Amino acid sequence: MFNIPFLRRTSDTFGLDIGSSAVKVVQLQGSSLVALGLASLPPDAIAEGTIKDPPSVVDAIKDAVGRAAVGSKEAAIGVSGRELIIKKVQIPEVPMKELRDAVQLEAEHHIPFAIDEVFLDYHVVGRHDGAMDLIVVAVKKSKVVEYVGVVEEAGLNAMVVDVDGFALGNQFELNQQNERGEAVALIDIGASIMKTNVLRGGTPIFARDIPFGGNNYTHAIAQHLKIPFDQAESAKLGRDVGVSWESLVPALESVSRELSLEVQRTFDYFASTADSERIGKIVLAGGCAQLPGLTDYLSSTWGIPVELAQPFARIDVSSGHSEVVGAAGPSLAVAVGLALRQPGDKNE
Repeated sequence: MFNIPFLRRTSDTFGLDIGSSAVKVVQLQGSSLVALGLASLPPDAIAEGTIKDPPSVVDAIKDAVGRAAVGSKEAAIGVSGRELIIKKVQIPEVPMKELRDAVQLEAEHHIPFAIDEVFLDYHVVGRHDGAMDLIVVAVKKSKVVEYVGVVEEAGLNAMVVDVDGFALGNQFELNQQNERGEAVALIDIGASIMKTNVLRGGTPIFARDIPFGGNNYTHAIAQHLKIPFDQAESAKLGRDVGVSWESLVPALESVSRELSLEVQRTFDYFASTADSERIGKIVLAGGCAQLPGLTDYLSSTWGIPVELAQPFARIDVSSGHSEVVGAAGPSLAVAVGLALRQPGDKNE
């Protein structure tokens, strides 16, 4: 969670996931879901994590919050995309009071932006032989201002800015705790960005965003069948729009192969930095995770068990929300992770 000077945290904060295709609102009270709302976004309103059409995003935020009937105006939001840099670095061990300054000096060697253009945060993931292993996160200030701006324009207050991939990790630790201690790769396939977060023992050891997502499937279907994007999107989601599922299969298989290669490159890079660490399981989230046959295809391709995220496995869901939760399922994983943010859960 970024230490951003103009943000603060309160206990009434709710999760506000501003994705590329939809805005999702989740509010938790203890272990219960108390508010839930979703609103669609027009195509390309947000592209690769950059807000291209602020008025449409503001309207969608208002719509989702209205549907959820949230009683608070205090939101926890997440960021992802090109202006976000996540690096694992190692520095000589220093006293905690000197750590932030040491991280800032080290970060200048790893971040392709001027250090005064970013908000910077870090997490200590290990200590050994007089050295400290850190996950260092930097996001361009302009990106944070962009997202905070649409939230405020919608009449809300952005109290927390998190990283989507880390929010994904939080909901996993609550709902699907990894009892075997192996490295688990969480992959959220959004409309335009795949967020990956590899956890071991509840701690992120590698994270990366990939500019690839569900829209790749939709564009491929539209091109293959020569139909409009909206119709292709509906067909991908299994709606009856006069397109047979069989006619989609060639396009879906082609994009699934591309997706598999993109993630394999990320795994290969992770392996090169992780001292022979092996990923034992993959958990898929995001709207595309429920694409029929995708988990089986990826599992057979990678030779690793693949399962769907269960963001409400340990959360009480009332009958009034059960239908939406059942339909949206893994696509709400980031929103649940954001909703779990509590006061003081990052004190460094």
